[in-house]
Amino acid sequence: MGGHALLGFMSIRRRKMTNGERSARWFTALVTAVCLLLAPPGAVTAGGAAPEAGPEAAASQCLRCHDGYDFRVAFPASAHGNIGCTGCHRGIDDIRRHSTGEKRPDPVSCGSCHERIAAEYLSNFHYIQEDFRCYDCHRGIHAFRKMPRADMKRAIVERCTECHGNDEYVASGHSEALLKGNQDAADCSDCHGLHDTRVYHTALDKYPAEAREFYTGKCKRCHSDAAMMKRNNMSADLVRYYEETYHGKVQNVGYPSRVAGCGDCHTTHNILPKSDPRSSIHPDNLVANCGRCHKNFHTRFVDYKAHPNYRDRKNYPSLFWTFVFMSGLLAGTFLFFWTHTFLWWRKVYWETHRMEKLGIKARCSLSEDDCIQHVQRFSPVERAMHVLLILSFFVLVMTGFPVKYPESAWAGIFMDLWGGAQNAALLHRGAALVLIAIVAYVAVLSFKFLFPKGQGTRGWVGRLLGPDSLFPNLKDWEDLKGMFRWFFDRGEMPKFERWTYWEKFDFLAVFWGMFAIGGSGLLLWKPEWSSYLVPGWALNIAAMVHSEEALLAALFIFTVHFFNTHFIPTKFPMDRIIFTGTYTMEELQEQRPLEYRRLLEENRLETIKRDHPGIPLKLVSAAFGLGSLAVGLMLTILIFWAILF
Repeated sequence: MGGHALLGFMSIRRRKMTNGERSARWFTALVTAVCLLLAPPGAVTAGGAAPEAGPEAAASQCLRCHDGYDFRVAFPASAHGNIGCTGCHRGIDDIRRHSTGEKRPDPVSCGSCHERIAAEYLSNFHYIQEDFRCYDCHRGIHAFRKMPRADMKRAIVERCTECHGNDEYVASGHSEALLKGNQDAADCSDCHGLHDTRVYHTALDKYPAEAREFYTGKCKRCHSDAAMMKRNNMSADLVRYYEETYHGKVQNVGYPSRVAGCGDCHTTHNILPKSDPRSSIHPDNLVANCGRCHKNFHTRFVDYKAHPNYRDRKNYPSLFWTFVFMSGLLAGTFLFFWTHTFLWWRKVYWETHRMEKLGIKARCSLSEDDCIQHVQRFSPVERAMHVLLILSFFVLVMTGFPVKYPESAWAGIFMDLWGGAQNAALLHRGAALVLIAIVAYVAVLSFKFLFPKGQGTRGWVGRLLGPDSLFPNLKDWEDLKGMFRWFFDRGEMPKFERWTYWEKFDFLAVFWGMFAIGGSGLLLWKPEWSSYLVPGWALNIAAMVHSEEALLAALFIFTVHFFNTHFIPTKFPMDRIIFTGTYTMEELQEQRPLEYRRLLEENRLETIKRDHPGIPLKLVSAAFGLGSLAVGLMLTILIFWAILF
């Protein structure tokens, strides 16, 4: 059935008439018949049909019987007066049959003119659940006049509160401002809709996600309007501050059921400033309010800031200085290492190019057999840990960054790939546990290296600063200065020991990252439990540290570490050593001459010689390594896309 026909049926209600109504109908028919007998000639056609005439002529006939004030005076001046009686009451083709009640007019179809509103109303809660018709709200339609815009909001509230006597709204900030004449203040329809009131509005327990998303969108529409907020001495940035929190990010990535929306904290119609004791966000009410979603927390949990402005030094000093520190850390790290990477690439590329032009080829100074002899650099355990680290790191990035950049086009794709925000969170935490276990194991190995069994603390400083240690020493500082001199053709490339200064930085950065990302992540994992250790505002700091340190780690791995280990022109497109565990003695002598000389002097070269890796190992290493590089580069592009656009 079409919308117009359905609205026609909607305009009347089928019900059994009472005896009084039946008597009134017969009395009306009798009076009408008398009027018709006394009517002048020509008023009714031979067959008793209504004459073909314009709206005014038709109205004059109607007024013979329907001559009350609403029909004779109010209707011509109403909003519908220009369409006449038959504009709504159609199908009256025989006056005699109509006057006797034998022929009733067609049902009034408001949708024949108000098409858009009719289409909206078909899904309206009041129609579907309550069987409301147009005239249930638009009463006195014959005297209906177009209302001045300034009176519209007040009229809507008055009409809605005839059925919905909501004391909370009447006492709310919206209502108070509206009654004072503020046209920016929200009336009932601004939040609930007018003719498109959703069905789930009284069933939030059944449709929590859709309802939460709908109402949050309504709140954002007004509270992100800079001009409107300025007129009302409010901040238009509160929406942006909310969207920068975990609640807002998960909401924007498409999974509102997992987090609190605006209406969850600013409950129902209780929209009052936090200074008002009746407000749901008043300090005395926060424990109960937060307790609707969070359970078993310390009372200081409510110190969490739902709309934090980390640029506001006065009101959020801890958050502000954390932001300054993290911004400086990111800027300083990438400024140095991207410059280092570019200068290194330029030096190696142009030096290789110059040697090719001159026809110079590097020659191995070792015997032919020794040149191709493989030696071990990484043990099987170290290689396995690196593979686990790669896999866990990719999972962490692909489950965490969609939440960090929820408005990016790819964020929703990744979330759907994992099966939603809840599954992504589980995978994120699982990968985090793997990474924590790896770092903990490395910490144990480091402790055993410093304090080997049977030696106690003897010589631990020497081992800490020795050539096999990954802890920085004075030689690393000299190597760094020598490297920059080499970049600008002011000296030779430094000769390295077992570990270079950038490899030591990579190693220690993992421990720093685990402290920053892992520590903050553990606090955020169960914030209710964390409230027994730290106040709620510390969770805001933890969220910022977790997010920014993750960005630092991801971009450092994908841009700096990838270059240092794989994209140097002498190693491009990939160095397989971390997967095969071995490289040639020629590469050992060329890349780490001081280690080669030390091993030679200590007669240890024989102990590290290994067979050439087999074809299966090389194929698997190449496939996994190149695949990892491809995924890393793809993620780098997506991250920069999110940052820039």
